[in-house]
Amino acid sequence: MMLFEVIARIIRLRKIGQKENALEEIDYFYRCLAVEADFVAMPAEEMMRYLTDWKKLTNEHLELIAFVLKEQGEITESESEKLAYFSKSWFLFDKVERESTAFSVERQLRMAELRAFLDLN
Repeated sequence: MMLFEVIARIIRLRKIGQKENALEEIDYFYRCLAVEADFVAMPAEEMMRYLTDWKKLTNEHLELIAFVLKEQGEITESESEKLAYFSKSWFLFDKVERESTAFSVERQLRMAELRAFLDLN
């Protein structure tokens, strides 16, 4: 439950323009999951191995990380960084979607937003 609260704070802070505070919450989120914040610099496949094989995170955790990666993309002003964050977010959402037995409207909406930005069909 705590991770959901952190994500809610990240979204709220981003929306009101407090980017630095949102970034601090993002760092806190990654510390809560005991992952190194620099994992986001890894290529998508390597990132997936790190999160699933090394850190043993579940699909539920991967979905939360995908939400946070999307928020990081929303915060950054660099188009290349935005593309990288959004691509990795979509990559994680896609894995969760393929393996999940539960339908999630929220996940579908996020994936549609990312797909539109990334121009995926």
